[in-house]
Amino acid sequence: MRICAAVAILVFLALAVAACGGGSSSSTETTTEAASSSAEGAAATGGAEGTEKAKPAAAGAGGEYKGPQKSLPASFGEPKKSGKPMTFGYLQIYGSLPVLATEQRGAEEEAAKLGVKLIVKDAQLNPQTQVSQFNQLLAQGVEGIVVYPVVAGSLGPSLEQAKAAGIPVVSTNARPDVTKPLPPGYTADVEQTLDVEAYEMARVMSESKPGAKFGIIGLGLPVEALKYLAARQQYWGEHFGLKYVGTVDAKQDTPTAYGPAASELLAKAPEIEQIFTYNDAVALTASTVARSSGKSEIEIAGGSGTEEAAMKAIQAGQITMSYQMPWAETGAEMIKGAYDYATKQHVPLPETVGLRGTVITKENAGEVEPTK
Repeated sequence: MRICAAVAILVFLALAVAACGGGSSSSTETTTEAASSSAEGAAATGGAEGTEKAKPAAAGAGGEYKGPQKSLPASFGEPKKSGKPMTFGYLQIYGSLPVLATEQRGAEEEAAKLGVKLIVKDAQLNPQTQVSQFNQLLAQGVEGIVVYPVVAGSLGPSLEQAKAAGIPVVSTNARPDVTKPLPPGYTADVEQTLDVEAYEMARVMSESKPGAKFGIIGLGLPVEALKYLAARQQYWGEHFGLKYVGTVDAKQDTPTAYGPAASELLAKAPEIEQIFTYNDAVALTASTVARSSGKSEIEIAGGSGTEEAAMKAIQAGQITMSYQMPWAETGAEMIKGAYDYATKQHVPLPETVGLRGTVITKENAGEVEPTK
């Protein structure tokens, strides 16, 4: 996901509660009304089972990204305002998380621009709640639905009803690996391109220290997006001539778990020169552990672009880079896709749109605003 790690761990916990018959059935609903004027090649998979053999590039060599997400269009297109009043539903996964609030804000702003009334419902990480909310939107007669699914396959019967009624359903992050089929029923998906993130991470790190020995700090819970990211980090690192020395998973997605994982990785591979992580909070902790262990020369790669402290650490040379996902743009793009379909613009839609993020290094860290 980049998926963002906080959502991933909370979704895992929510599913565990749901499996036991617990969990909250509450939901949050708001309404926004618009003013009328206002790898190489597609065969690369790199899933949780591991990666295919990397084809090595010259150490430190850059070049154009040629992985499985290479050919994804960057947008559904810019729709024209039809003038017809329309109502869409927005199924939020967990609006209390700042980056997801930013994503929702992007959707609300785009809806306002197109003159669409947007009904927002927050599942608060409960898949059963999201199914109920989806069905409520159908009963309210919405003409389009956008959704960050708690569990992509859990909405099957509701998706079938929407399809039968001609209602487009545009998702984000319905599956991290675009070589796998989109779950049935979704009209289109807006992916935050994790493989591109892994590629950029490996590219920057290989240019910083060609041929370096690198390890990965992952998350030891069955979160598909993060397993995919770690697999692709290994793949692209080896592709760029870096030498993989191993992965250590944090047992939980908490700062108290990041430190032991970083320490274990340093002990497991004392020759390590670089550490790849799955978000900026992990990167900050890994940097602190490395420096306190007398290994301040170890380079750290972060991701998410959400931590102001990480931006400062990049400027100070304590973290080498980060990668910021386009959260607001993701929300806006989902609305564009649903509007395109509902108004018969840019139809048929591409099955998947891939939004690329921003590479953050010492050269631009002072100019990039952390996502809040």
